[in-house]
Amino acid sequence: MIFALDVGTRTLKAVLADIDEEENIIIHHCIMREHENRAMIDGQIHDIHKVAKGVNKVVTQLKELSGEKIDTVAVALAGRFLITSTGESSMDISSIKYIQEDTIRKIELDAVKTATENLDNFSSGMYCVGYSVLYYKLNDEWIKKLDGQRGEKASVKVIAAFLPKNVVQAMMTVLEINNLTPVHITLEPIAAMNLIVPPDLRNLNIVMVDVGAGTSDIAISSDGTIIGYGMVPLAGDEITEAITKALLVDFVTAENIKRNLSVQQEFVYKDILDFDQKTSAQDIKNIIAPVLDEITSKISEKILELNGKPPVAVMIVGGGGKAAGFKEKLAEKLSLIPNRVALKEASSLSTLVFENEKLNGSEFITPIGIANVALRKEGNVFNTVTVNGKTVNMMMIGNDLTVMQVLLQAGYTINQLIGKPSPAISVEVDKKLVIKKGNMGKEAPIRINGIPATLKSFIKPSDSIEIGEPQSGPELILKVRDIINPGEYYINGEKKNFIPQVFRNGQKLTADTIINDTDIISTKNPSLKELIGEFQKNVVFTLNAVPYEVPAGLAVSKNGEILSDSYLINYNDRLEIHPVNLPSIREFTCTELKKRKVLFNDQILEMPCEEIIVKNSGKPIDLQTTVSEGSNYLVEIVPRDPTLLDILAFLSIETQKIHSFEFFINGNRAESFIQPLSENSVVRFNYS
Repeated sequence: MIFALDVGTRTLKAVLADIDEEENIIIHHCIMREHENRAMIDGQIHDIHKVAKGVNKVVTQLKELSGEKIDTVAVALAGRFLITSTGESSMDISSIKYIQEDTIRKIELDAVKTATENLDNFSSGMYCVGYSVLYYKLNDEWIKKLDGQRGEKASVKVIAAFLPKNVVQAMMTVLEINNLTPVHITLEPIAAMNLIVPPDLRNLNIVMVDVGAGTSDIAISSDGTIIGYGMVPLAGDEITEAITKALLVDFVTAENIKRNLSVQQEFVYKDILDFDQKTSAQDIKNIIAPVLDEITSKISEKILELNGKPPVAVMIVGGGGKAAGFKEKLAEKLSLIPNRVALKEASSLSTLVFENEKLNGSEFITPIGIANVALRKEGNVFNTVTVNGKTVNMMMIGNDLTVMQVLLQAGYTINQLIGKPSPAISVEVDKKLVIKKGNMGKEAPIRINGIPATLKSFIKPSDSIEIGEPQSGPELILKVRDIINPGEYYINGEKKNFIPQVFRNGQKLTADTIINDTDIISTKNPSLKELIGEFQKNVVFTLNAVPYEVPAGLAVSKNGEILSDSYLINYNDRLEIHPVNLPSIREFTCTELKKRKVLFNDQILEMPCEEIIVKNSGKPIDLQTTVSEGSNYLVEIVPRDPTLLDILAFLSIETQKIHSFEFFINGNRAESFIQPLSENSVVRFNYS
């Protein structure tokens, strides 16, 4: 049994129905109730609470009549802002024994998903609210029904209908307020079309026009399928408003006049100024004629736009289509003979069985149509999943749904899905607030059809979700090392790290000391003296293959300025280390050189006749050169003759006072400064 609800612009119509073995629709009860004031405009819910109040009264009355528990509902939406899109899908069925209903359902939904992806300007602001199958194929050949068939490939093409998200959500809110779970949602013209133009009639080019109070919804069949849906935002309310303006009456009075126009010849009423008035039915028909002309013109234009030509017949349903002269005017606009446009009433359908009062009006086609498609599970975009054994209905077209989305719709809160994090710890470090977040909680354990899953896992229709309890995050243990980061600085271009000293209440802490919430921490960077020790090392070198190791002093500079030992290292300091106070090579060559005696101006001089040659890696260097790390020095003593030039080192005369001079060696005038001096040479120096 299904509870079908038609939330129209002017009225609420509810049907409690079932289907028998011959696939006839059994109508158990039907209720029609008008909205309070104008809670809906042009098929869209404007006052959610007033509409919800009306739905509550309908549900209560239906419960009293039937004695049934009513907590699920099938609904339809008007086609205002309607957009349609087609989609196709195929499935390899070679491994399937024969096609069953769930396989057909999957292929259809895949096709609807493709239609969603193909939708022009598609965004999350549009919801799919129903679809119709255009055709099925088996092994690429058209077939009427797939159920029970066997083959290699099954295909389907659908036309899907989309409405703005806010239109759908408004309806869902009304149902939620009344604790009604939607089990089927569709588009009003889909529901009406499926009832009055079943598949066997769709070879004919038939148009169905559902004229309500706010919108006129259109569906068209041809060549065995539904070829299009459309909507015109004009309907019965425009006729009523024309009467309101012409007669100066309120909307309710005008509506009553309109409804009785075909059965009364004269109307007596009070206008808004409380004057008694009287008018004839013909006068009213003259008033509404321009409006009827406009509405039927727009409907015929939309039909020709969708169909490309006039159809062979038009079936009118809905209360708005009962207005006097409506069907005749529409026939005229479509160039059809009058008997090709008919008002279709519920009582004329042979597939309906009424347990109680027989429903005669065309306004009952849509609610019965909603019950019909829901009972036959046609074009439904709702699917069910179970959560811990409880059924949840989800609109599963448009985007892949995750476990998280299902659970939230099922009423779970975030705290029921994800464990709470442990408390954060806030500390003050060098007068700056540092906050460390607590440890994250664990997600509730989840299984889909018995297989481990997560909140981000995707779900499919009929999936079974099992969810356990989440776990809160473990207590946060915060140590000094977690909040104090090493500092970086550079020595001779090489990056180094330092660990600041950390204090709490004047007490020095270690890296593993536990920090408590609200602690006040201070830090101090190490001084140069504390760090320089790691760079202090001896200089190692060799001299004639003999290893030597001598201590070296160090000087540290920054930007060319020598720093003191008390200097505190800063982040990203760039320092240079220079070795100082190193000995020269001469200090390691203590060999006594041989000497030669020379008489110079009656003074005996001892002049070296050997010299020390020092090389580092084959290159000569000076004896005064300080030793360096890793150098390999070669020291040789080689003979040499002292020369007259060496004598100059012994002169103690102020050379700037000399105007002329001469050197004599053994009585002979010297010819050159590099003239060698032999043992006991006599050298004389004369000057003036």
